[in-house]
Amino acid sequence: MKKLLLSSFAAFSIATAASAGIQADTNTNTAHAAEQSSTQSVHDRFIAAGGTEAMWENIVMPESGGNPNAVNELGYQGLGQTKEAWGTGSVEEQTKGMIQYAVDRYGSIDQAIQFREANGWW
Repeated sequence: MKKLLLSSFAAFSIATAASAGIQADTNTNTAHAAEQSSTQSVHDRFIAAGGTEAMWENIVMPESGGNPNAVNELGYQGLGQTKEAWGTGSVEEQTKGMIQYAVDRYGSIDQAIQFREANGWW
């Protein structure tokens, strides 16, 4: 939703500025690019810490949108949306915690993904 609003605002700003003969402000586009770059950096750190692409796509993105500081209305936090200690800290700490949780609770990352896909939570 946030990206849709940013895109809509940017398009409106550019169109309005163009019709008024003013050069468009590129701060909105710059902010959008920085947001994408930041998310990519978290992804790269997640993968480098031992996370898998499947875990990123099927657990991290649906749970937190790739935001290591995400907190939902029930107080679950981090990349994997948990109340466990591994839900805070660096991307690397959160990744290691998620992997350990997947193995301890479900037997493997793949089984954790299967559970999440079947139930909408993990």
